[in-house]
Amino acid sequence: MTETHPHLLEPPASFKEAARTAFDTLRASDAWCINDNVVVDGLREAAILMLVKNVDDIIGVNLRHHYHLGFRRFLLLDNNSTDRTADIITRFRLERPDAGVLHITDFEVAYQQAAKMAALSLFAEQYFRVSSPPLRWLFFVDADEFITCCTRRGHEAAAAFNHVLADGDASVLLFNWAQTALYSQRHQALTQFGPTLGETDLSVWPSMKVSVEKVAVRTRESLFPTMGNHFVEEFRRSPAVLRNMSEFGFFMLHVPMRSTEQLRRKLEEGVRALDAANLHPSLGGHWRFYESAYRQDGDDALRHFLDAHIQDCL
Repeated sequence: MTETHPHLLEPPASFKEAARTAFDTLRASDAWCINDNVVVDGLREAAILMLVKNVDDIIGVNLRHHYHLGFRRFLLLDNNSTDRTADIITRFRLERPDAGVLHITDFEVAYQQAAKMAALSLFAEQYFRVSSPPLRWLFFVDADEFITCCTRRGHEAAAAFNHVLADGDASVLLFNWAQTALYSQRHQALTQFGPTLGETDLSVWPSMKVSVEKVAVRTRESLFPTMGNHFVEEFRRSPAVLRNMSEFGFFMLHVPMRSTEQLRRKLEEGVRALDAANLHPSLGGHWRFYESAYRQDGDDALRHFLDAHIQDCL
């Protein structure tokens, strides 16, 4: 494709505003719900690509959730987990023999997510080159992110999702974060994951306070995600190839802070990976800030960050 369009570093402002409007309108209506009974048949021709590390509190429910949504291909880079993450992935694979689960040990400590996802993308396209059904889409998801139908009109939402997947003019799907806390408003207490999201007492923010996108890309088009999977590198195409999944009632529920113990481990491991990568200090700056506060104030800082996340979602 001839590169005749300006280089976009993020989705156009109009896409961000449309996502914010779609979320706020749905969230304030009676149609809002965590509808995890939706099945999108077109996702049989897609794969989830994920980089994981010590996420045994969430990886099981994540894999089950996306399996139920329709995914049958899972490519997981496991960055030297020392908890039960590997065991849970193995159990998921054994319990669902129709799911293709590729579990690779990622020995490189340094945080090089963009490079690793690009490499995994190329591998996936070759690995599934002659598979049936064909591989047409790659979805980049973290362990704490859940692609979720958030409307009671699930049948209509699934039909719209299937239509987008089959649309030959669509190359990039944009899913917006909806910040979510493991917190029960009814009991005013922290909660834990149930077997599914629908069986978990969650709090999702009442309005979209900032628009943060995650992407899926069509295969065979040399499209690779940026660091953090927030957009596409070297994007010089018409915005007409972008699809805003918020307009169909699909969002990415994001549960980044779940307990002080989980947050402490995430800070320690995350900053260690950033340091090993020798990245510009601006990258991962928020995690460096959190880690600095933790070093100064200990667990009080962790409780403060967790409480702030919960309040943001209430």
